[in-house]
Amino acid sequence: MNLIILGPQGSGKGTQAKLIAQKFGLTHISTGALIRQEVQSGSDFGKTLEQKIKNGELVSDAELFSILEKAPISAQKGFILDGTPRNIYQAKELEKVLGKVGVHIDQVIHLSIPHEESITRLQKRAQLEHRQDDNPEAIQKRLDLYTNETLPVIDYYRSLGKLIEIDGRPDVQTIFDDISRHLEDVK
Repeated sequence: MNLIILGPQGSGKGTQAKLIAQKFGLTHISTGALIRQEVQSGSDFGKTLEQKIKNGELVSDAELFSILEKAPISAQKGFILDGTPRNIYQAKELEKVLGKVGVHIDQVIHLSIPHEESITRLQKRAQLEHRQDDNPEAIQKRLDLYTNETLPVIDYYRSLGKLIEIDGRPDVQTIFDDISRHLEDVK
């Protein structure tokens, strides 16, 4: 089973992706974590990415796919991709990349939360984790990008009949149980 999890920043994608990966034996591929690893490597590419993150910008499509090429997308039992695609181009490019290795996306999970909830959660995360990309300007910029570029991706997967809509407002366990019920039906 190969999955994508989408939602605005602060919707709990990473938390849910980890839980789903554990329950279903999938590889969790977080593009955010891959990007942070590249930044921590201190490479020139990492320094370029670090500057973008500080400014609240998203990495370019080319940069993203350069990083994604290193990910285990042909994992034995499948994977859950967290953080990609963020726009229609990336969704279609991802299909091409996966198709080259004989892999396809089975379902796309969309964690839906209101804009205000996203901001509140990200402000709390900034206090707890001290992430440099959770400053107020960067948060607003990323949420605007999500609205303008990622919401059309959700509509795209909906049109393909692959979208699972999940209310991302309840507690972690309630959300996970809801996702699990949907995925058990797919298996």
